Amino acid sequence: MHRKRNRRSTLDYGTFEPKRMLAGDVRANFQGDHLFIRGDQFDNQIRIIAREGKVLIQGLNGTRINQRGSVVVDNSSAVTNSLRIGSQYAGGLRAHMGPGNDSIEVEGIRFDGMSIIYGGTGNDDVSVSSVDVNNTAIVQTFDGDDDIQIDDVQIAGTFFAISLEGDDSLTYENSISRSNAIISTGNGNDFLRMANNQYQGALQMALTLDGDDTVEVENLSVGTGSLEIYTGIGNDRVTGELVEGSVGGRIVIAGQGGTDFGQVTRSGDFTNKVFIHGFEFNGDIVHENAREVDYGFATFEKANDSIFYADFVEFDRFQRVSSIEWLGSYENSTAPLSGDDFVIEIYESKIVEDDTIGQYQAPDGLPIATFEIGDDANRVDTGRDWSNFGPERSIFTYSADIDFTFNAQDQYWISIYSRASGNPGPDADNDFYILADDVSLTDPINGGAVVKWPEFREWYPNTSAKLHFTLRS
Repeated sequence: MHRKRNRRSTLDYGTFEPKRMLAGDVRANFQGDHLFIRGDQFDNQIRIIAREGKVLIQGLNGTRINQRGSVVVDNSSAVTNSLRIGSQYAGGLRAHMGPGNDSIEVEGIRFDGMSIIYGGTGNDDVSVSSVDVNNTAIVQTFDGDDDIQIDDVQIAGTFFAISLEGDDSLTYENSISRSNAIISTGNGNDFLRMANNQYQGALQMALTLDGDDTVEVENLSVGTGSLEIYTGIGNDRVTGELVEGSVGGRIVIAGQGGTDFGQVTRSGDFTNKVFIHGFEFNGDIVHENAREVDYGFATFEKANDSIFYADFVEFDRFQRVSSIEWLGSYENSTAPLSGDDFVIEIYESKIVEDDTIGQYQAPDGLPIATFEIGDDANRVDTGRDWSNFGPERSIFTYSADIDFTFNAQDQYWISIYSRASGNPGPDADNDFYILADDVSLTDPINGGAVVKWPEFREWYPNTSAKLHFTLRS
């Protein structure tokens, strides 16, 4: 549903007469290659429509066209093979409405040349419907609370629909873009709706800038190109549904850290086609896993006997993560005997059926993201020690930069290990141990979910202990 903007009310100070802008006189020139429309400083209201095979320019609510109520563009012609288009013009439309609270409607016309509509400053309304442009098309408004409606429009060239400062509303619906397109609402508390469009060009981009914006997407059909939607700073909200089969190219929906993507749903499999995430890192903690546990440690021996430790993560909204922190120590030492070789792995999750264990969540196949941290993790001594099964050893906190976006309500597993762990050689007795709540391989109830990795050489029952880590945006 289109959101109609409420105009700002005018204060009434008793007997003072409220100031009203007069309807103006619009100049129309259609003798050359283009249909030129130029407004004045008053509130101009016009429409340009197909009428009996010609293009009619009509003034509304007192607005005059060349000092008349309306004019007919003689060098226009009828279109007989279209249910949408009634008239055509061999050139392009060049409309400059000027300052004032202006209104312009264009309907049922085909323009062959480059076409431009400028709303000027003021609270402007621009409506373009059942229009074809066989060239580049530009619709732009400037300062003011503007309303732009693009409906049933086909653009052969590059298309720009732009509003600048103000609380603007821009709808782009039931249209076909055959080349690149840029849609932007500028600064302000804006509303953007994109529905039932076909995006056939290489790149289609929609932008909202600073302000509390709402973006609605519905029935997006993306060809072999891409559609990218970005929101700016503010408490923004993106809603809509993406349906499998309508996306041939790529869709990116991204916003600053405060953007709410929770009402964007996906029906079907969009692997490597749809990417939804925030793109501002602010360092806020978005997940703390096993923050209070301090009585168990686990090591990783994947290369030798497939012992695997990971933990489960799920977000109720799309969440981009910039860094990860964890706690750990070293066997038989207060510090690593040689450099660390940390690896962070993220896995998708699946439901596994086992005759002896039952149904459980497990990491699915190979990691979907691997971060080779190596010896670059920031290590800080916490001042705490642990002495289970041997001498006292220092506990360290670690942090490293990563960049991963978790989809809303999808299940993931995170594994943190140092590759030196479990390997033969001089560092064999100095394995890294991550802080965990239970590392028992024989007690699946206390040790958490038991998982199996069929792609490894041996099907080893592996414990997924409750690991200590913190994720930041």
